[in-house]
Amino acid sequence: MSEAERRTLSEIESRLADEEPGLASALVAGKPRYPVLSYALVGTFACLGVLLLFLGAFGPALASLGFGAVLMLMRGYTWR
Repeated sequence: MSEAERRTLSEIESRLADEEPGLASALVAGKPRYPVLSYALVGTFACLGVLLLFLGAFGPALASLGFGAVLMLMRGYTWR
């Protein structure tokens, strides 16, 4: 990154911190503001996937379970 780009980025960061301090701190922390919403989405897609498995719709069930897994990974969970 060039010096001019660093200066521009620093200026943008300081302006964001002045105008939206809550957003700036959330971006620095790297955590979503409403974690309950993401937990609810993961639970909903997991339940939907299990229900679809019992109903015999294997393709949509796997898609729903896969989407729930992607949401978990986006929240920062690992499989270890």
